[in-house]
Amino acid sequence: RGKSLRRLSYLPKERKLIRERFRKETKIKEDNFYDEVADLLSICEAGGFRPGLELLRVRRNNVGWINDPTTKTPVMKITLLQTKKDRHTMTVADWYRDDVYPRVMNRHPNTNELDYLFFPKIENRDKLFDRIRKNFERISDDLDLFVKDGQNRPIYVYRHSFISDRRRKGVDANIVALHSNTSVQMINQHYQDMSDDHLLEIHNKVFPNRTKNLNYKVITKKS
Repeated sequence: RGKSLRRLSYLPKERKLIRERFRKETKIKEDNFYDEVADLLSICEAGGFRPGLELLRVRRNNVGWINDPTTKTPVMKITLLQTKKDRHTMTVADWYRDDVYPRVMNRHPNTNELDYLFFPKIENRDKLFDRIRKNFERISDDLDLFVKDGQNRPIYVYRHSFISDRRRKGVDANIVALHSNTSVQMINQHYQDMSDDHLLEIHNKVFPNRTKNLNYKVITKKS
């Protein structure tokens, strides 16, 4: 419900607060479920995955590596077998490969290649995702982050955050769409960050003379 609404993405500091709260709950409740959810949220942040059944159905043999002769370090890739647009392969940021992925693999050492990447021993993935979703909403609400500008920000907004971050960093919309298995139209309609800061950035690009004149005045004044 409400997936057609534009919602403000979670800022980096907000995402960090949510992940830290999940890890804190691991210690409070002595349940690794919360720690593993934090790692699942991290991969959404590192690769733009939809934080739902697409990701929860990834098995360990769906993880692969691309040799990069330029950097001499492998790029982590994950193949999603069931998406809205059929099969799709996405790459993951290097920090996840180095800092988080080893923890994910070591958490369940007695697994095989056909086991799920996250929560490998839980078979009912629909029920699992429902538990993840409810805990995300509870924790986000506890941190006063769930509602922003009058709109709820459920777990799938985490994907919006990745796309908004890439666009803010100047990555071309076509590249972001190709990577994230979506369309430029969807990015512009639903994912594009329309906060005041970003609106100002767009405004100054639409009206470039505005900032050019400002720079000229500043330089003239200093002269």
